[in-house]
Amino acid sequence: MSKNTASTLLSITLLATMGVACGGSDSSTPDAPAGDTLPKCASGSNAFETFGGSAFLAVNTKIIDNTLAEFGSGGSGAANLGSAFEHLGDATQGSAYADDATAFTGKLAAFLVFAYGGPETTVVGGVTYHGNQDMVAAHTGMHITDAQLTYFITNDVVPALTASGVTSADVSACFAPVITSASFKASIIGH
Repeated sequence: MSKNTASTLLSITLLATMGVACGGSDSSTPDAPAGDTLPKCASGSNAFETFGGSAFLAVNTKIIDNTLAEFGSGGSGAANLGSAFEHLGDATQGSAYADDATAFTGKLAAFLVFAYGGPETTVVGGVTYHGNQDMVAAHTGMHITDAQLTYFITNDVVPALTASGVTSADVSACFAPVITSASFKASIIGH
């Protein structure tokens, strides 16, 4: 797999999951997690309180692995996820592509933690990343479609959650509402 293909896969992951925190606002920057107002899991707590930071980092790794597999030998990543991610790490293609795979992975992890009720910063690989990110700016120039985002959530994000032990009920109750909200989609699609 080429460096560009791997980068593309990582970008797809970021696009789909980064919009997660935009649930209750029309802003391009996610609102600060509202702890008690976030969707509740079966535990009665939000996703971060229920599963913890290490679980979020594990799911982040699985999302990236699932996305990379889409572009592996025999995969149909470009057909399902489009070509918007082929230039990860290549700032000449626009600012949305400036991050390399390592930075992308860290930013995605920090965003997920923040979006689901965790702290504003997360340390990944010894580097501190900020979870409160401007989703429109992060996706401008990528031209993500609704079908691509839906495919990514359904085929890469949800399987990462369930493979990590999140029940279907918790996927539906405490994860899906954030990443399927109209404001989240608006911050990702068509920019």
